[in-house]
Amino acid sequence: MKNILTKLIDGMPGRKRIIQHKSDARDGYCKSGARDGRSPVNSPFAPPPNTIPEGLINEYAMNGKMDVLYWFCDDRIFSNERLHNDKKIYNRVFQQLRAGAFRYYGKEGEALLQALENYPIKEKEVIIWGLAGCNCEAMAVWKGANKVYVVEYNKPVCDHERIEVMNHEEIAQRAIRADFAISYSSFEHDGLGRYGDPLLPNGDIHAMREAHKFLKNDGILFLGVPLGKDCIVWNAHRIYGENRLPLLLKGWRLLDVFDNNIKNSPEYPFDLLLGNYIQNVMVLKKIADDFPDDEYLLGEKIEQRNIICERINRKIYEFKQLS
Repeated sequence: MKNILTKLIDGMPGRKRIIQHKSDARDGYCKSGARDGRSPVNSPFAPPPNTIPEGLINEYAMNGKMDVLYWFCDDRIFSNERLHNDKKIYNRVFQQLRAGAFRYYGKEGEALLQALENYPIKEKEVIIWGLAGCNCEAMAVWKGANKVYVVEYNKPVCDHERIEVMNHEEIAQRAIRADFAISYSSFEHDGLGRYGDPLLPNGDIHAMREAHKFLKNDGILFLGVPLGKDCIVWNAHRIYGENRLPLLLKGWRLLDVFDNNIKNSPEYPFDLLLGNYIQNVMVLKKIADDFPDDEYLLGEKIEQRNIICERINRKIYEFKQLS
C-alpha cells in the first residue's frame, strides 16, 4: 500500500490538498522535469501545468466527486535514449521468474503472476498497454504467450522474437484482436500530461475503450490501477473509488481480483485514508459497452467469488442505481 502525508490548504473545488510523498524508489516517481526551455523528444505539447487549469478542474474532479491532491511530476523525455530490453535483460528476468525471485512490483507483481497462473495465456496473443521497464511483457512471454504486442507512447526496444512494439498511432492501423491484454500502473496516468501526453480529463476512460477495441469478444484484460477513495493526484495519477471506478469498468465484467495486501475491513480498499491506495489485479472480461446485469453484480449467478470482487461489483451496482 502506498502511503502519503497530506496538508490541507484552501483552494479549488474538490477539497484541494497539497501532498508530500514518502520516497518510493521502486516506482521512480516524479523525476525532475526540465524547465530550462528544452523541448521533449516525445511530445509536441506544452509542459504540464503545476495545477489543474481552471477551465478543466470540474471535469477532472467530476464536479466535486473526486478530491484534488497535488504531487507534480514532469516525466517527459528530453533525450533520444530509449528503454532497451536486450536479450541479456530478458534472460535475467526469466531466470528470476523461474526462481520465484522477480520483484519488480513487489507483492503486487506477485498478484499479477497469480492471475496469469489462474487465467492461462499460453499460446495466446497478448497486448501490453504501457511499458516502463522489463516487466509485464517478460511475464507474458515467460507464461507462454505466442505473440506479445507492446503499445507505448515512448516506444521501447524489446529484443525478443515474440515481442512487437508499437505506438498508439501504429496499432490503430492494425486489425489486431488479441485474446488477452495487460495494463498495470498505466491507465491512471493517461490525460494528466505527466509523460508528455495531452491534457484529457477522461484520458483513462479513453484508454480503457482502446483496450476494449483491440480484444476479441470475451477477451480478458488484467488491470492494475490505484484503488482507494476517489481522488486525482495532480499530475501523478488518479485513485479510483466508488465514483470513478464504475466508469472505468463500464463495458467489462469483473471476474476476479488478486490482492496480496488485503485487510480485514468491511469496506477495504475504499476506506483507506484519502490519498493512500493499493494496486491489485482485476480480471475483466470484455462485454458490450454497458455494465453487467444486476444479477451478476449482486452475485446471484456466481457460486464462488472473492470478497474484493464482491465489493467492487456492489459499488458498480450502486452506481447504476444512481445513474
